[in-house]
Amino acid sequence: QDISAREGSKRMSNKPEPSEAYVLEEGESKLKYEKDEKLTNCGVFKVMKEDHTMGNIVRQYLLEDKRVLFAGYRIPHPLYYELRYKVRTTAETSPLQAMDDALSKAANKVEAIEKSFRNALAEHKRSTAQAEPMRYSEI
Repeated sequence: QDISAREGSKRMSNKPEPSEAYVLEEGESKLKYEKDEKLTNCGVFKVMKEDHTMGNIVRQYLLEDKRVLFAGYRIPHPLYYELRYKVRTTAETSPLQAMDDALSKAANKVEAIEKSFRNALAEHKRSTAQAEPMRYSEI
């Protein structure tokens, strides 16, 4: 008989708990910044509890900024929910300002998508409320 099948036993697994992907630990900060001492106008951002979804979106907004010379990200290990961005800018701005601008643009886009979705949902509800329900024989 399988040990995990016994009543009251806990199944052993190395799978992380789902909440580890989005809940910050006590004392853990969401974002850390370190200036890169080897390159001018360059820094590394460490973002906790995020994945490729945020990584790609923010990287894209960074690359659209003409003041950004380089922007890339990586996830050091698939079991740890951490993004590391490296951003290098021209002398016109700093990596901190470029990241702030990219995050603001991403947040504005998310708000616009949410508004569009809510409007479409409301329109759908209005149109289906007025329509008569279909009968099985009409299908």
